[in-house]
Amino acid sequence: MSVFSFNLRFLAIPLFMVLLALTGCQTAPQKGLSPAQVAVLQQQGFELTDEGWAFGLSGKVLFGSDVESLNSQSTEIVERIGKALLGVGIDRVRVDGHTDASGKETYNEQLSLRRANSVGKVLTAVGMKEQNIQLKGFGSSEPVASNDNAAGRTENRRVSIVVSAD
Repeated sequence: MSVFSFNLRFLAIPLFMVLLALTGCQTAPQKGLSPAQVAVLQQQGFELTDEGWAFGLSGKVLFGSDVESLNSQSTEIVERIGKALLGVGIDRVRVDGHTDASGKETYNEQLSLRRANSVGKVLTAVGMKEQNIQLKGFGSSEPVASNDNAAGRTENRRVSIVVSAD
């Protein structure tokens, strides 16, 4: 065995270790949500849907007829959710506003967007960046209850917060 081949073998092992370590640095970042993030979403009342993790706010944050602002109890709920999401590194959400079927649809679409905006403002106030909050107004196009009675219309006047699983 020559001195040259011994030195080459001696250098090959550390070189291989360095290359292995560098390839570990090249690993793509994890897609989706971490187990800790999923746990917080579940703890806060989010449920997995086809569009991601959704907090329906139905039964928790509802709006009066033709009302777009949050009452103090609803504001506290949204603040708690916003802080919990930010606490586990979730800083992007979509806020979907909805109305009942009373009134004209063009007005309802605008009202539903103003409702989403009122929730977005609370999320911004707790530290979420405005550009990371997507607002959508669906008007009365996605009811969760019948619009034929007062109880159903009340359920339909709501906002949902959605966290993408990607």
